[in-house]
Amino acid sequence: MVLYEFLLQKGLERRRVQERFFEIVFSAIEEGGIKIVQAPTGTGKTYGYLIPLIEKGQKAIISTGTKLLQEQLRRDIEVLRSYVHYITGRDVSYLIIKGMSNYLCLDRYYTERVEIPQIEEAINSGWDGDFEFVNLNAELKEKLCIDGDYCTSHYRNLCRYKRDCYYWGRLKRLEKSADILVINHALLSLKEFENTQERVLVIDEAHELDRYATSSLTVGISLYTLRVDILGKIREFLPSADVDLESFFIHNFETLFKQDKDQVPLESPLPYAQEFEKRIIMPVLSLYSRIKEEVTHSVLSFLKDRLFVSLNLKDYLLKSGMIAWEDYIELKSNYDEMSQEEENFLKKLKSYELLSRRILKLKEFFKLMKEENPQIGFMVSRNWSKKLGTYNYRIECFPVFPVNFTDFNSYKAVIITSATAHPVDLEKTLGIKGEYYELEHTLPYHKVNFLVYKVDPREENWKNCLVRAYKYLRTLYDKLLILLTNKEHRKLFENEDGLVFQGEDNLSKILEDLREGRIKALAGFDSLWFGVDVKGEKGLLMAKLPFESPEDPVTFHRLRFLKSVGEDPFEYQKRKALIKFKQGIGRLIRSKDDSGTIVLCDRRIFKFKEFHRAVEELGIKIKTLNCV
Repeated sequence: MVLYEFLLQKGLERRRVQERFFEIVFSAIEEGGIKIVQAPTGTGKTYGYLIPLIEKGQKAIISTGTKLLQEQLRRDIEVLRSYVHYITGRDVSYLIIKGMSNYLCLDRYYTERVEIPQIEEAINSGWDGDFEFVNLNAELKEKLCIDGDYCTSHYRNLCRYKRDCYYWGRLKRLEKSADILVINHALLSLKEFENTQERVLVIDEAHELDRYATSSLTVGISLYTLRVDILGKIREFLPSADVDLESFFIHNFETLFKQDKDQVPLESPLPYAQEFEKRIIMPVLSLYSRIKEEVTHSVLSFLKDRLFVSLNLKDYLLKSGMIAWEDYIELKSNYDEMSQEEENFLKKLKSYELLSRRILKLKEFFKLMKEENPQIGFMVSRNWSKKLGTYNYRIECFPVFPVNFTDFNSYKAVIITSATAHPVDLEKTLGIKGEYYELEHTLPYHKVNFLVYKVDPREENWKNCLVRAYKYLRTLYDKLLILLTNKEHRKLFENEDGLVFQGEDNLSKILEDLREGRIKALAGFDSLWFGVDVKGEKGLLMAKLPFESPEDPVTFHRLRFLKSVGEDPFEYQKRKALIKFKQGIGRLIRSKDDSGTIVLCDRRIFKFKEFHRAVEELGIKIKTLNCV
């Protein structure tokens, strides 16, 4: 391994556990199949799979949890490719790919006929079209992004910006030749990649794969979609059109949102289907029917007196369903490219086609509402919308378990890894089976103080105990992470000096403030248990064992489904909580130089032996304290 030996000479630490990871990756490249690797913090798992892939010149797709982690991978790949080029002269090409909605649509931008200075400057400076690198508000991004309903396959071939398109032009051309594609989990379930049989798929941060796969497969309809994307489009054709959309949501769902909860499960959408049809589906389809007649008439009028039309317009009209095959045959065409008049006419038709696709999605969602499918769960949520001037209500459905969400058999090999990769959970939730490897931990967990307050979270004095534990850790450390499980617990810490809550600012900035001592404590919920890296001596406060709330919509439907098929729902809850608990412990020790104290305010760790054993297996001694 030329690259590895060179890195060792440059100061890379030799780790036996990382070398074992190399062996697993090499065997996957040679043998194929699915390898599941639990690689604890300290393994060096990123280099563990990158070095063998690069050494072998193996084409790969690497999927990780978030766009932020994609950027971290970019830095690691840049380092390794520079060394490879220095040693061998060989170039390693890679490409960061995000979902199409992250990129500017040139056609939509220039159709708006409004120059936006930051976009103009970016376009003229060799920009890759990624919105992350320009400062635009969310509403403008949504208006200008590449949208699958707008950028249909038949329109894409006609688009004058086809070759320059940031996504379908430039990115797709680069994708074919790149050695390594770096994607995120949400994209993995939505995108088809070319020539996957030549590529090894690496799924990093696999403990989050279930969550992202479920989220990416979730579909729904919102008040915003109905009012802006559907009624807004209808008014382009019928300016006086109006539908009372909001009353359905308020009448049916407002009373469900209690105790500051803005997301609740629906046991079944059937009780709401009839009213949904009456108040929304029927009025919208009635207006759409009038528009369809008008557009059909305008198309026939446009074509009536023309001896010839372009082949491109002719094909578009057929593929978009605006003319029948018989009419297509009758049209005469002796040139390919559209005239200016035809292009102007096409722009008008695009609004209709976009509306038609939105209407189709609305009808498909309504069809799902009327079905009794135990493998599909429903939920309703709301969030305040400045644009709407009211709550944006949303009804959504999702697969209870996203089993077989992508075809792993199409890849040359698959490597699934995480510090808490759990083979049973991967099989139960995602249907993934593979050869399992559990690598040993190497970090000095024996230096961790682990204190358990002998209190049950259901007891009256638990909140007082949690605050006391916080104040105790603040006396010991200048850096403190607080891992909560319920947003109601935020109130206990709101007036604490030097404490910031996740979400108050960009997480990267908050973490930097904590590392540099500008703040003393960071508190957060689900995502703070995973992937946060703060080196050095610190305190870690776990409010309680992180069991998912049965009121969480996904958990609610999973527990109900498991019970219906005769399985123990609590085993699922324990397994998920254990993965999250281990991830939480991993926030304290990120390197050999880290140390500190963990305080858990939950004596149930001794009742559920899996959690107790997980701590002891790391070599951590547990001490108990009374909370009086």
